[in-house]
Parts: sequence; C-alpha cells; structure tokens
Amino acid sequence: MINSRALIITVFVFVGFIGLVVQLFTVQVGGHEKYKIRAEKQQNKVYTIKSERGIIYDRNKEILAYTKDDVSLFADARMLKNKPKRLKKLSKELGRIFNTNPNKYIKLIKKSKGNVCLERKVPKDKSLILNNLVVDGFYKKEDYTRVYPYKNITSHILGYVDNNCVGRGGFEKQYDEELCGVDGQLQVERDAIGKTVTIDYDNSEPAIPGKSFQLTIDKVYQKILSTELKKGVEKYKGKSGIGIIANPNTGEILALANIPDFDPSRYYKVSDFVRRNRALTDTYEPGSTMKSIVLAMLLDKSIVRENNVINTENGRYRIKGATIRDTHKFEKLTVREVLEQSSNIGIVKLSNRIKDRDFYKGLRDFGFGNLTSIDMTGETRGSLKKPNRYSAISKAFISHGYEISVTPIQMVMAYSALINGGKLLQPYILKRIYDAEGEVEEEFRTTKIRRVISDETSEKMRSIMLGVVENGTGSNAQLENIYVGGKTGTAQKLIDGKYSNKKYNSSFIGFFPADDPQVICLILVDSPEVGRYGGQVAAPIFRNITQIILETDFNIDRKKEKIERNTIMNDFIAELEESDESSFVSFANVTSEKDNADKNKNKIVRTTMPNLKNKYLREAIAAMSELNIEYKIKGSGKVIKQSIKQGTPIKKGMVCFIECSSKN
Repeated sequence: MINSRALIITVFVFVGFIGLVVQLFTVQVGGHEKYKIRAEKQQNKVYTIKSERGIIYDRNKEILAYTKDDVSLFADARMLKNKPKRLKKLSKELGRIFNTNPNKYIKLIKKSKGNVCLERKVPKDKSLILNNLVVDGFYKKEDYTRVYPYKNITSHILGYVDNNCVGRGGFEKQYDEELCGVDGQLQVERDAIGKTVTIDYDNSEPAIPGKSFQLTIDKVYQKILSTELKKGVEKYKGKSGIGIIANPNTGEILALANIPDFDPSRYYKVSDFVRRNRALTDTYEPGSTMKSIVLAMLLDKSIVRENNVINTENGRYRIKGATIRDTHKFEKLTVREVLEQSSNIGIVKLSNRIKDRDFYKGLRDFGFGNLTSIDMTGETRGSLKKPNRYSAISKAFISHGYEISVTPIQMVMAYSALINGGKLLQPYILKRIYDAEGEVEEEFRTTKIRRVISDETSEKMRSIMLGVVENGTGSNAQLENIYVGGKTGTAQKLIDGKYSNKKYNSSFIGFFPADDPQVICLILVDSPEVGRYGGQVAAPIFRNITQIILETDFNIDRKKEKIERNTIMNDFIAELEESDESSFVSFANVTSEKDNADKNKNKIVRTTMPNLKNKYLREAIAAMSELNIEYKIKGSGKVIKQSIKQGTPIKKGMVCFIECSSKN
C-alpha cells in the first residue's frame, strides 16, 4: 500500500519534472528570440532627443524668435502609489522648488493610473536643481517653448507654433521642416524596476539643430509701423488696418503689419480674420491710388504731357449713363494737377485716349491680376478684367480704382516700379539661411521681373507725386525737413452688390526722400468712422510713421533746415476735415438716369461782392475763383474780415484781402 502510494507520487513528480523540462526548453530554446526581444525592450529604452528649433533674426541680426529649452516633469504612478516614503520625498522636494503645497503632487499621482505630468514647461535653470533628485518613477522630458520677444508686433510675419513646437502659421509653418532640424536618439539600459543603469553613447545619435533664418525685416521699422498703425486705427475708429514698408529699389520688405494683431503664444484665442496676413490675402478696390499707374502708362507712351490742359467740367461729368464727380470742383486742370488734386473726371478723360488692349496690358505689366511671388504663403492674385469683358464704363472706372481688386503687396510693388526707374521687382522677406553651425547656406538677392516704364517717366512720376503732397490732396503727409511724395486713395466699399455711402477704404502710398526714394510705405484703413478721405486718415498715419523713422534712422538724407511752405492748401484740407459730413460727395457715385438734371440751368450770374464772413476758407476761395477775383489770405479757419465789402460791384483786376481765424 505504502509502496504503491510512493510509486504514484514518484510518477507524478517525474511527469511534472518532464513537463517543467519541456517548458524550460520551449522558453529557452524554442522561444529564445521572442523572449530575448522582450527582455531587451524591458532593459533597453530608446529616448528621443528633441532637436532645437532654429532662430529667426531681423536684417540686423536681432532675434525675432527663439526656443527656450524647457522641460516638463512626469511621474509613473504605478511605481509611486504604494511607496509612501518615495512619494513623500518626491512631493516634498517639488513643493520646495516650486513653492507650492506638496499635497498637489500626491493627489495628482494617486488619481492617475499611469504616467502623469506634474509640472509643464519648467525653465532650464530650475530644472537643473532637480538633477540631484533621484526617485524611481520620476523623470524629466524636454518640452521646448517658442519665444517671440516682440509678441504681437511680428505676429503676421512669423506666425506661430503649436504645443509640440510645430509651425502652424506664417513663416513658422512655411519653413517648419528646415527650422525643426533632426531629432536624435539616446540608448539607455535599465534594470528590472526601470531605473537607468547605463547610457550607450556609441549607439546614440545626437540631435541636429534646425536652420536659422535672417529676414529683411527691420525690427525698429516693424515696431514703429505696428504701433502707429494701431494708434491710427483707434483714432479714426477703423475696422482694421494694413501697413507695409519696403525698399523700392530692392524689393525687400522692411516691415509688415495688420491691425488687429495677436499674441503668437495665444493664437488660438483669436479668429481666422485676425490671424490672416491680410496684406497678402485680402483684396480691395484701390480708388485714387490707381490714378498714378494710369498716368504713368499715358506719359510713357507719350499720349499726354504734363502741361496739357483738361476740362474737368466743374466737378461733374456724365459718361455712358453714369455720373463721375470730383470732390474739389475745378473748371480746368493740367495733367499734373489732375493727379495733385485727384480729379476723377480728369483721369477718366485721359484714360479714354489709350486703347483698351494697351490699357489692360499696361496694368498687367505693373503686376495687377498676377501674384507678386513673395516668399510668404497665402498670397492672392486680385482681379483684373480682360478687355473683352469691359462694359462701356469699365475703363473709366478702373482708371480711378473701381472694377479692379488688388492686394496691398501688389500696390506697394507697382508704386516701387513707378519711382525706382521703372523696374517691377519681386518682393522678398527672406535674406539668408544659416546651417546648424551658423554658416551662411543660402543668400537671397533682388529679382527684377520686367521693366514697365522708362527711367524718364519714372522721374516725372516722382516729381508729380511730390506735387500731390506739396500742393494737393496729400498735404497731411508733409514733414518739416524732408520732401515726400505719394498718392491718396479713397474708395467706397462694395457691399451686397452696391457701393456704400458709409463704408470706405482710405489709403495713402508715400515714399521718401522724394528725389531719391529709399523707403516706400502703404497705409490702408478699412471703414474709418472719423474722416473718410485717404488724405484725412491714412496720410497722417504715414506722416507719424515717417517722422519716427527719421528720428531713429540717420542713414536717410534730410534737409538741415525746416522747409518753408505755402499754407493755403493745408488750410483747405484742414477745413475739409471740419466740414459737415453731409456735404461729402462720393468718389465713384454711380447715379441713375434720373440724376440727369443740369445744376447750372437758370444759374444767376453774380455782379456784386458776396458776404464771405463766417465761411470756411475753402468756400471763400471757391466763391472768389468763380467771380475771377484775385485774393490774398492771412490766417486760417473761418473768414472774419474781407477788404471788399458785400454788395460792391465786381470789377476786373479786383484783389480781395481775406483775414481768417480758427478761434470761431
């Protein structure tokens, strides 16, 4: 009995032993590779070494964007939950370093079932203190932070990155791959509980930093443009604003701003409209700034001359069922004065002298309807009608900035061609690319697209646009010690298929010094509620920007003494700003056939001197010009005295002395 039991037990033990041997053989021999790989995975860990994102500089090597090598702190809750001493040590030390309650970390770890983040984006200097803190289950991970020292000021140029430091907008997105570099690998051997034993440097690969980029942007110009544009939009209560500063001789973009702007580190808090680089993406009807382009085409083909006289119809002209009106009423103007006084009627009549095909080709050559091919994303073409789509009034309206849509960057480059000798250039913002060692890898230079006008015509246009500022609608852009040239633009906005009488795009494109342009600047304000004309809104913003640039950049030539000027035109514009808004006459003003009545019918011919007292200076000038009375003016504002009394019979050769005061 005992022997049989012993035999049975022996058999079971033997069978069990045989089974164990078979299992060991299966594991150690049959499954050798499988379990070897599993063991290596447990013992050897490959960590990614994040590459450092490249730096972005301005033209003077000032840093516009860089990366902080922050770290985030993590814990493996499975290795700490049931280890109270280990958990207490970790939480106490973290609480001391970050000046917070240790219970915060204890709660985070106890609530988690796996890895949990204890602190995010810890600066490098603070993370170094943690090097001596060795607790199983606690580890650090690189978590870089992209820093934009000038925040909103450069937002539409640089764009932004997401939480993983991946470019999502602007320059950061466009050159993300080059900026990112190549991540490295770190081979680490761990023990059974996951603690690091050794690091295999031979099989590890270091990270390769991203390339760095130098832009054509001037940090000082950028700050001035962004700050003054924002002030201007707020002052004139505009919906938004766009500004571009460029070198007209090279195509380099020196500054670019959109208002409203945004903080790149909080890009997700603003709308797509705010994030969009509207200087490249959004189109608008340019209004009177198109007149300079049309006039240059006419002068270049010798179709007109500067001193040709145009009948400007006293401010009202009918063409093919539409009425064209001028803000300032003139009977006649020379070609030069048509641009200086921004006469719609004058430019409409002049544009009629050029053939449709040549008109279209000229505009196309200036870059309208085409991409400028700037090295930034999102640019749109705008809209330029082909001659076979022209209506009876298309050319007339295109000539003063309607029935055509352009982008701000197109307008800047077209005007650069007007003043740089006639060369249409490709705008660019990227100046140099540096490799990981800081050596120049690639350098970018000026690219000429085509010649659009002769150098002689360009010289004429510089002179005429100087006249716009000195004698015409751009007088609010004048500066004390430097001559500037430019052109104002005011365009009614097309809303729901109709031109609005309340919403306008007000713009000014100016350049300086006028005789040798080194800087060109466009200012565009959308829907200002205070003021409407480009000369009232955009020109003063341009003046403020230019004044501050001259105070900071002494490489630009200027006159040592204050420029002496005639103030009559300044007074004229100032009073226009003060006048009742109800008297405003639109630039386009497309009217119906019912508006055909001739206002000059039954007009009474005055033979005696009118009463000018309490009238604005502009009204007094208009009245005396109509009566062919010569005048001399003292002061500004409203008329308080007139040398020829009311009711005096008008005689040829009369001279009326007018005294004005702005205190009324």
